[in-house]
Amino acid sequence: MRILTIICFSIFLLSCSSDAETWLNEAKSRLQKGETVSAKEAIKKALEKNPGLAEAYNLQGVIAFQEKNWDEARTNYQKAIELKPSLYTAQLNLGALEMEQGQWQKALKPTEAAINIQPDSSAGYLQRGIIQAALGKPSEALADFTQCIKKNPEEINALYNRGNIYFQQENYALANQDFETSVQIDPSFGKGFYAMGLSFYKANLTDKACYALQQAKKLKYPGAKEAVENLCP
Repeated sequence: MRILTIICFSIFLLSCSSDAETWLNEAKSRLQKGETVSAKEAIKKALEKNPGLAEAYNLQGVIAFQEKNWDEARTNYQKAIELKPSLYTAQLNLGALEMEQGQWQKALKPTEAAINIQPDSSAGYLQRGIIQAALGKPSEALADFTQCIKKNPEEINALYNRGNIYFQQENYALANQDFETSVQIDPSFGKGFYAMGLSFYKANLTDKACYALQQAKKLKYPGAKEAVENLCP
């Protein structure tokens, strides 16, 4: 009889967990549709079914972040990590929150935790590279952006950021290479065209610079119109 009771209890737990996951998936679906209120209700139901569901707290944090409720977002991300330290998205999201608040040193720890959890993911290296650059560590930032590009050669933000560091170091040849690659991947990347134009200009390649700045202007990138007027004959 006792064995039967234990088996029944185990089945009950599995059922609760399944129900919680169903509500969590429903919350994700509603959030993708922009239905924030109903997404919150679905998360609430998921947590009623399983109060230890770390992914639900993480998603709750995502919604709070979108609503700029920073303290609430932080509390939810930290709760998710407390329940499941191996939850990659919660670690990465907490790092992104600290970045948003300008807390660059605090952002480093959860971002590094995310990289340790999923070392093959490019997103962690991109995020840590941005943090390292903000902390005034260009060599470490370059290493992270390069690693990100190795993991995902089409990550235009890593190419742009690495190019920006090369630009600051007056290594215009490498900067031009990264900016040019970024706009080849995404021809609508106005920021890449603008940066490429300035970099070509610094390298005294005026024709190429003006072509890139004209493209940035067509894409209505801020400052491009003025750059064309001031730098191009």
